[in-house]
Amino acid sequence: MSTSASAALGWTLTPSSVAGGVRPRSYEDEMPDMLVSHLSRKLNGLASRWDAERSRIKTPDQVQERNRFVREKFRAMVHGFPERVPLDPVVVRSVEGDGYRVENVMFQSRPNFWVTGNLYVPASGKGPFPGIISPCGHYQLARMEPEYQFAYMNLVRGGFVVLAYDPVGQGERRQYWDPQTNETEIGGANSPVFEHSMPGQVLLLLGEDLTHYRIWDGMRAIDYLLTRPEVDKERIGCAGHSGGSTLTIFISSLDDRVRCAVVNQSGTGHRWPLHYGPGSAIGPSDIEQNLFPAAVHGIDTCDLVTSIAPRPLLWTIEIDSESFRQTVEHIRARYEQLGVTAKFATDEANDPHSWTMKIRQATTDWFSRWFYSRPGPGREPDFEAARPGQLYCTANGSLRYAQQGDSIFSLILKKGASAPGPRKNGTTPKEIADLIRFRNNHGPLDVRHIMTTPRKGYQVEKLEFLSEPGIYIPAWVFVPEKRNADPVTVFVHEAGKEAEGLEFGRLERLARKGHLIVAVDVRGVGQTAPPHPGGEREGPFGHLFDIETALAYMAWYMDESLFGMRVGDVIRSVDYALGRPDRGAAGVRVHGKGAGALWCLYAAALDPRIGTVIAQNGLATYASLTRVDRYTHTAGIFIPDVLKHFDLPQIAAAVADRTLVLVSPVDPMQRPLDVTEARAAYALAEQAYRTAGAADRLRIVDTLSL
Repeated sequence: MSTSASAALGWTLTPSSVAGGVRPRSYEDEMPDMLVSHLSRKLNGLASRWDAERSRIKTPDQVQERNRFVREKFRAMVHGFPERVPLDPVVVRSVEGDGYRVENVMFQSRPNFWVTGNLYVPASGKGPFPGIISPCGHYQLARMEPEYQFAYMNLVRGGFVVLAYDPVGQGERRQYWDPQTNETEIGGANSPVFEHSMPGQVLLLLGEDLTHYRIWDGMRAIDYLLTRPEVDKERIGCAGHSGGSTLTIFISSLDDRVRCAVVNQSGTGHRWPLHYGPGSAIGPSDIEQNLFPAAVHGIDTCDLVTSIAPRPLLWTIEIDSESFRQTVEHIRARYEQLGVTAKFATDEANDPHSWTMKIRQATTDWFSRWFYSRPGPGREPDFEAARPGQLYCTANGSLRYAQQGDSIFSLILKKGASAPGPRKNGTTPKEIADLIRFRNNHGPLDVRHIMTTPRKGYQVEKLEFLSEPGIYIPAWVFVPEKRNADPVTVFVHEAGKEAEGLEFGRLERLARKGHLIVAVDVRGVGQTAPPHPGGEREGPFGHLFDIETALAYMAWYMDESLFGMRVGDVIRSVDYALGRPDRGAAGVRVHGKGAGALWCLYAAALDPRIGTVIAQNGLATYASLTRVDRYTHTAGIFIPDVLKHFDLPQIAAAVADRTLVLVSPVDPMQRPLDVTEARAAYALAEQAYRTAGAADRLRIVDTLSL
């Protein structure tokens, strides 16, 4: 390489690195755990800035102003709420209990979208009574779990009307549960989190989110309580456990009709700052517990809980801990600044994660204190839980099998059917760049040549270069002994460069035919894959909770995009390839496989230097994900709001001035489409190529001849 070419690339070659002396220091030594550290550092920087902002809050007015800001941004992050429609409530059954009655009730939270529940009404005492809604935690049976039933019976015996309802994906609203076999198709004992995250991630593509649906169900549950003559409209409370306590925070924050709340075991600490030790697990929580882009607004656990103030709030925990105490002190400080210290309290179960007797009693006592100005019952009576079938609103405990109303998946199907069609002016690079949060990096590549490995008929230069400060790209450059005249190829595999870069692999066969190939690992892939296990969810759909999903969420918290970052890595790899003196005169092509097919396609739409795109085994369309209730693609290829703007065929149409080869695109379960199906999916792109007078430059094939 010439001195001028080396300088332009920012190479740091030394004679020893070329001649076999001391190996240059790898960026890996300087950037261990690169991607997690990079994202954590940015998130922690935002957290530090917002901590400083919060530290300046001193007066009641400032507390209330911050609470208004939190609620405003929170409402925006869950995409607002629809207009109210008639509830059309139905009482399916009513059964008398010991001192109360239980009604099996249903209502519509939106047109033809039914919420199933049980209403517990005191049989004695002078009404109207305070009303309590109770969203459920992540139990399959939801409101029918015995410990939950005992909580409701405790409350109703204490003089409260209680509406316990099923969240999406639980109880009678499960999508994967078969009432005939009593088994779930996905997730086993953990099926609720799969029931949530599977549709929840797809909703993001449509510019929606599952948190919105779950909060709205709770607000409509309050609407239903207010229709009941037994309920005092000025005394409404909310109490949930586990995931239901998170919903209690959300609902209580956004709906000030909740005058008193009990949050049971929702978690103990702040989401940020992040501190991940070597090898620690990084698994994302359920999709609806993640708010994007919360880090931009500095909205953490304490902000959401504090936004309930000055209304009374009890927060219970399994076992006290330092992280819990730290968060509690932040919340208590706000209640003190508002002059309502007595309205915030905590309690400890000293028991595992469950709505145990101690905190069931604490819940009733808290509502009794604020709604009745008296303590609750001194002890919990002996209760007998009802069998699930006694609490059903449907014949077999399943809205899906009863074919009653819409499900979250049928709503997604309808919304997906309105995915964008062709537009007169097409899709512009700016629109694409804005949506994937792409930022073009022009800094020096600072190439480091690590070693050269000889192979039969070619050699492999193993090197690294910078994509941006704090992010490096490892590359293997396959240099043939006899170079052909074809373009230099940038090869990007979703599993990394080694997937097809070892001896006897595809890249060897190409190199021995004279192709110059730059095989790269984009950030978080291959050599730079984070050394952390993901969540504990197993099975064919464990990708919903794997490290890749966690990384995508970390980026979304900051209103950034892991997908867009990787597209940027491909473009930086093109920078490197075109800077090589042996690149030839034929330009550059990119070849992506799996998720790499999408990174390369987007890179071509943004970078006109790319003359040819080979997209192999990539997802055919994002719209296809809206037509199914399960898929195996990771969140790493998801782009929030994408289906409000364009789909993959529109991206293909955006490169109609260049050659595009689509090789066996895949469906949501990563099964290859046949050519006829693929061509139907890409009819819009084919039309764009015909309009450009370049029909021969778009090829859709089932195998690659290279």
